[in-house]
Parts: sequence; structure tokens; C-alpha cells
Amino acid sequence: MREITLFWKRARLEETDIAPLLDIVTSLEFLAYIKRTPRDIRMLMKANFKPGKGPKDLNSLYFLEVVDVHHTPESSDESYVLNLKLSHPLSNFNARTGGTTAAPGCRLDGEGMTYTIQGGNIRLRLVAAMAKLVAKPDRISARTLNLTSAINTGPLSAKQLKLAKFAYDKGWYDVNKGIRISEMAEELKIARATLAEHLSRIESVIMDDLFGSYTNFKISPDEFELFKDMAVEDSENLGFGEDEQFKKLLQNMYTAMESEGVPEDENLETEQL
Repeated sequence: MREITLFWKRARLEETDIAPLLDIVTSLEFLAYIKRTPRDIRMLMKANFKPGKGPKDLNSLYFLEVVDVHHTPESSDESYVLNLKLSHPLSNFNARTGGTTAAPGCRLDGEGMTYTIQGGNIRLRLVAAMAKLVAKPDRISARTLNLTSAINTGPLSAKQLKLAKFAYDKGWYDVNKGIRISEMAEELKIARATLAEHLSRIESVIMDDLFGSYTNFKISPDEFELFKDMAVEDSENLGFGEDEQFKKLLQNMYTAMESEGVPEDENLETEQL
């Protein structure tokens, strides 16, 4: 299990589809999920508003809807606690992966927006790729989570872990012992080439888990089409396809993808916008 934190400065957010939100709230913090399915994400959020603004103003944004107000502040030291429905393409994709989730503490404040998600390495990379298309993060950090309640918390399967321990115990990773792969293969009663392939795969998984980058990767044309098609389909089903801020998000995705080597769709303006 890994955790990545993506951070966007306010200056960058002002160029995105969520820019109008910056004029409504001074801070917004994710507390917990109430319901979470693609296209229907309900969250408990703590919010503080700018002077003259309130919960109802959030309904002007294509990706937010106030379901209920759980707490109204009685003093300047308190915050609103809201039940919000979130329909942003990035959060919808996060819900679709089936293996990633936002962590409490995700927030928007005076510095910018912090988005922390947890899950498996491959699925997290997909969410990071989608985020990169929406707006390139100013900072990304990653760490491995140690969940002591889980039986296997590492990147290896139970069989891979057993084989890796066998090789380690035999001295395969100790240059001073000089164990040969043929000797281990004979003891395991498998072909030398098969054992070599398994160990190579194990080492690759571990290296990727330790040093896999969530920043220096290329987004493939197929991934771009997947992200774009999902966003467009959601906009059609949820009725915000003609919203100007959603159109801005789509345009930003195409602009970001130009640097990845995918030409802009000539029919974007007429077909998508």
C-alpha cells in the first residue's frame, strides 16, 4: 500500500476549472466519505467561506452540490460542516479505480490544494496521470504505508515473498557466499531459467515500489483517450457538458497532452466543446 500527496499552488489553480472555488471559500477540508461510487461521491467537508459567501454559492460550481448543512458556525472560530456531492472528473476517476481512496486531510487553503490518496502502486500512477492532465502538480511526494493489521503489506505476492526469502536465506543477495542460481534451482526442483525469471521479476517489483516515479512518466495516447472519454461521458450523464469551467478542464487536458506527443484533436471545438 502506497500513499501519494499531490500539491498545487493557488497560482496554478487559478488557471484551472476549479478557479471559481477560490473566490468562494478560504478553506475546505475533506473529513470522510459518506458514499462513494463513480458519479455519486458524497463527502463530509469542513468549510470556511469568504465574506458574503456561503454554502449555497458552492452550487454554482459544476462539480459540487450541497446536500446538507450539518453544522453552521456560531462564532468566527468555528467552521461549516457540509455534506457535499462531488462530481469532478478527477475524483470520479479515483472512485473508478477500485483500489485508491482519498485520505482525510485533503484540503484547499491559502497556500493551495493538497490531495492525498492511498492505494496500490499501479492504480496510484493512473490517478497521478489523470491529475497531471488536469493540472500539473507543483509537488508530488510518496511513501509506503505500514499497515500492521494486514497479512501482506508489501508489493510482493505470498509466493514471491516466499521465494525471495528462500533466495535471501541461501545467500543469493550476499556476494561473499557465492551461491549459484543453478544450485537453488536444483534444490527447488525447477528449471534454472524459470528461477532466474522469477527472481528478476521480484527485483523489478521491489525497485518499482521503492523508486517508482509519480512525476517523470509519460502518459500514453490510450491513457489520454481513456481519461478524456470518461470525463466527457460523465459530463453528458450528469448534465454539465456545456459548463464553461468543464470546457476549460477539457482544453487544459488537451494542452497538457501536447507535451506528451499527442496532437490536439482538430474537432475538439465543435465536438467536445
